[in-house]
Amino acid sequence: MSVSDNLLVLDEQEIQNKNFVNHFLPFRSQSSGLDFEAIAGNILTVAFQKRLEKGSTLESFKSSVFERLQYKLTDQEIRPLIEKMYFDDNAAGLFKVSPEFLVFKSAQAEASTNKHVAQIFIGFIHDSGRTFPKLSNEVNFLEQELVEIFQQRLADCNEDTVESPYLPFMAELFTQDLSFLLEHPGYFLDNLRAFFSLYTFLYSSQLALNINGWKEKPVSKPLFFILDAEKASLERNQVREAFRHLRVKAFDLFPVLSMLEYLNQPKDKKAKKFPLWKIFLEINGMDALHINNVNESLIKFSERYREKRGFPSLEAYPQTTKELLEIISRTAKEVFGKKGTSQHTVNSKFVNAFENEIAQHFIQVRGRSGRVLTISQDYLLLLTNLAIGSRKQVQFQELLQEFRKRGVWFDRQSEQAIIRFFERIGNVERMSDSGDAVYVRKTL
Repeated sequence: MSVSDNLLVLDEQEIQNKNFVNHFLPFRSQSSGLDFEAIAGNILTVAFQKRLEKGSTLESFKSSVFERLQYKLTDQEIRPLIEKMYFDDNAAGLFKVSPEFLVFKSAQAEASTNKHVAQIFIGFIHDSGRTFPKLSNEVNFLEQELVEIFQQRLADCNEDTVESPYLPFMAELFTQDLSFLLEHPGYFLDNLRAFFSLYTFLYSSQLALNINGWKEKPVSKPLFFILDAEKASLERNQVREAFRHLRVKAFDLFPVLSMLEYLNQPKDKKAKKFPLWKIFLEINGMDALHINNVNESLIKFSERYREKRGFPSLEAYPQTTKELLEIISRTAKEVFGKKGTSQHTVNSKFVNAFENEIAQHFIQVRGRSGRVLTISQDYLLLLTNLAIGSRKQVQFQELLQEFRKRGVWFDRQSEQAIIRFFERIGNVERMSDSGDAVYVRKTL
């Protein structure tokens, strides 16, 4: 389905009493915590285009393992040791063997909290068309037996996604970074939670910063961080204003995306869901007759939307798509911005969920500077390895540019603090005192 297909039936969309967002947003108003292993399992199912055969469970896999090993083990007394190594504590040891085994956890990602995060990244993978590397090349002879038994329980899976990525630049970088990590399975497993936590936050932040910029394709917007060991002095305005600016933008996420649901056939689960910017650009590319028909539908929708939300009808409507979408999105923000209403309460809960669940590892309170965005040394090293990727080393300024592409910006003081940190751990080569002559290596 296309943007045109969705817009053709816009007049048929019933404005519902409830407020909902089912697409593009990775968090909800209430969350019981994210299970990043389950999310990874769901994502890897799509990346490898493999799923567990129907009826295959961890318990049945365990039975198959020992059934096969009984003919290969010369000492059966070793069985309890193997069971303890790989299957005790909910098979914690098994999930450290190879990322492939995380597919066992994919069903757990169907829980609503996990599902919405996985849905975003699955859309990224589908959009990329990228082929991901085969794994299990770093296992011992016993683990190779586990891998072979596991692979016999897999079936082909090539399900399509309904979401077109809201942030194409983030989709490209995520799939690039995931592919790089899967070339280093051990490092991927060690940093799995940090990787998905980082990208969930970066995506959510950049979505908030781009949500009102639907007149053009999204790009990475400036968002300034400091290292968690740095001081946030009052003169560092970019640092002091970053979180405050982000939080203001986050209040527009639920209103705009809830309105967008109606432009994407909300009751048709198979209908392709498109970002607002893509809808606008595609309408602009239509011929005059089609644009006129779409604009008439947008006017009717706006009237019904305003009436359902208790807003008075406008005396006159503009005739351009840009102005009509501005009116509709502004109305949505007015609906959810009116204090004392249930809509305002709902929106506030979503913003609180963003702060307390998605952004919790990236916010610190720094005295009179208030809350600032910080990045820990562990996250910085992970981000550095992702930014360098398959290259041996990069110039420091090029590294900073890779950070910015992913939505992480630093001011001059932080840049110097980063260089000093890299020098302490020994992964830099300084040709001179300028940043252009500093080369940074991976820590892998």
